[in-house]
Amino acid sequence: MNFRIVNISGRSRREMTKTFFRWLIYAALLLAFFVIQSTFPFFKFRPLLTAALAVAVAMYEGELSGVVFAVFAGLTVDMAMGGLFGFTSVWLVPCCLMVTLLSVNLIHRNLVNYLWINISVLIILEFMELLFKHIIWRDPEMDIIILRYMLPTIAVTVVLSIFIFLLVRFLNKKLGNEMTDREIISVFDDAQSDE
Repeated sequence: MNFRIVNISGRSRREMTKTFFRWLIYAALLLAFFVIQSTFPFFKFRPLLTAALAVAVAMYEGELSGVVFAVFAGLTVDMAMGGLFGFTSVWLVPCCLMVTLLSVNLIHRNLVNYLWINISVLIILEFMELLFKHIIWRDPEMDIIILRYMLPTIAVTVVLSIFIFLLVRFLNKKLGNEMTDREIISVFDDAQSDE
């Protein structure tokens, strides 16, 4: 069984410009969400907007670019929340890699799939924080932390992540280089004809 790898190295100047502006907007969104996340004045908890953005970007981009973006998103979460530098990145990177692999191979890129994946990633991030910052040290106020901080953080992040997903999807429709279904099927047809 022979497989052909789709070659996308020959990009036009227009495609490279669109890619540059798409990543520039991603970086601007990451910076804006970091500012919002670090100065959220309304409640005691802060939504994880940069983590939700990393999941949305990982759903639409390739493996390497999604992982690199997840590293920076995790670092901004740690800087905004005052946590150990790099702690969130350790958990967000494999999650975003799995999101990319799922969206490329198994699931469609739509809002429902994004929401359940985003909820799963947020639960993993919050559980790891709970485990390493409170359970191991036998914090007596774990129920207060879960009910007043972690659950509202997940709930508000999920609600706000709907807009994040729609924004990332809009950017990819306008500035993306998505392969069409016809191009993907032609690659598999070529591989079968080589046999």
